[in-house]
Amino acid sequence: MLDKLVALVLVSAIVGCSTPGVTVTVTSQPDGAYITSGGPVSGIVPVAAFWEMQSLKKSSRDADGCFQLKGFTATWVSGAVTDVPVVRVCGEADGEYNFVMSRDMSHPNLEKDLQFSLQVQAVRAQNAQAAASQAAAFAAMWSAAKVGQPTQRPVHCSSYNSGSTIQTNCQ
Repeated sequence: MLDKLVALVLVSAIVGCSTPGVTVTVTSQPDGAYITSGGPVSGIVPVAAFWEMQSLKKSSRDADGCFQLKGFTATWVSGAVTDVPVVRVCGEADGEYNFVMSRDMSHPNLEKDLQFSLQVQAVRAQNAQAAASQAAAFAAMWSAAKVGQPTQRPVHCSSYNSGSTIQTNCQ
C-alpha cells in the first residue's frame, strides 16, 4: 500500500511540475566551454536554457516559421570565443532541442582546450560512477528495510569506463 502511495505522489509531482516551453541544451566542440547568455544561463557545458510557452507566444516566428531566441557565447580555456547572438528554433513551441557551439579551430592553443576537454570528461565519468554506486547502495538499503521481507545479502558493485560509457556490474 505504501509503495503505491509513494508512486502516486512521485507521478503527481513530476507531472505537476512540467511547464510547457522550449528547452535548449547547449554543448560544445571540443567539450568544456563556459557558456554565457544575456540571461541567467551560465556554466560549463552542458547548459540548459528554458523559455516558457507564454513568452514564446509573445515572440513572432520568422518567415520560415522559426522562433528566434537569445543566443549564447562559448569561451574555452585557451581564450577562444564563439558568439552566436541568435538561436533559431524551428518546430514546436514545446520541446527539447540541442545546440552545439563549435570552437574556431584557427584560434591558437587548441591543445589546451583538448586537454581540458579530457579532464572534464574524466570528472563526468567519476561522477557517473559515484552516482551508480550510490544508487546501488540505496537499492540495497531499501530492500533490507522492507517490512516482512527476508534480509538479502549485500549488493557489491563495480564500475569501469568503456569509451564514453560507464559500465556498472552488481552482484
